[in-house]
Amino acid sequence: MRLRIFLCLFIGTIASFSSAQTPADFREVEQVLGVSGQMQEGAFVVSFPRSDLRFAIYGENVPTAFGFGSWTAWRNMGKETMVMGDLVLLEKEINPVISALAEANIDVTALHNHFLGEKPRIMYMHVHGMGQAGPLARGIRKALDKTGTPWSHPAATSASPAVNTKRIEEIIGHAGKAGSGIFKITVGRPGVRMNGGELTSSMGLNSWIAFIGTNERSHVAGDIAMVANEVNPVIRALRKHGIRILAVHNHMLGEEPRIFFLHYWGTGRAEYLAQAFRDALAQLK
Repeated sequence: MRLRIFLCLFIGTIASFSSAQTPADFREVEQVLGVSGQMQEGAFVVSFPRSDLRFAIYGENVPTAFGFGSWTAWRNMGKETMVMGDLVLLEKEINPVISALAEANIDVTALHNHFLGEKPRIMYMHVHGMGQAGPLARGIRKALDKTGTPWSHPAATSASPAVNTKRIEEIIGHAGKAGSGIFKITVGRPGVRMNGGELTSSMGLNSWIAFIGTNERSHVAGDIAMVANEVNPVIRALRKHGIRILAVHNHMLGEEPRIFFLHYWGTGRAEYLAQAFRDALAQLK
């Protein structure tokens, strides 16, 4: 009996501690989605890795963290909440998800590939909504319920690829983070506004590169955020280094200035791939 009382008190303490870490504006979001989030640059970010699937690109297995995770970012906009995100979907999941989002008045702002040669075939749906946090969260929940996305997933690990992360950071000029089998550097892009506020890296406005493999043979995948007159200079800089261009498209609607996103893939020595990314960033104004 004493043990049962202790366990109840312990679990209650943990739950209270977790709730205390979530700002009041976003507690309902966390409760509805059933997944813990974290504050990043003023936005509440919740991630949903597609850990139900196993991914390969051009015949080689890659970790889920290499770009196969859905996410939503929530931001208080005064009387309303803005949600933006990116949903990782199998082809058969696309239209059931669109219907669920439409019922919740959440907009689809883009639907496209981010990779080529991946198995299973994956599409990415970018979403945006404005309104009260609770109904928006229930809409996201109903949409993801149309997919195989697990609501509980393995915790992130400290595993990182066998690359010289310090040297990569020196070449690119930005710090990165290692974990879940990858090393990733993310570079935000300031000065872009939507719905009366400036978008941040945590809301999806960034360029990034992720490494897997070794110093001698790495794979990289990533994303570069550009205005219109930067698109082709970036393409040329990447192709000069043999990087494959996978897609060029929008992720958002109504942002100012207009932003385009380029997705890429490369294989080679880690330092050489880092230099390619740095040269692409140098084309951004």
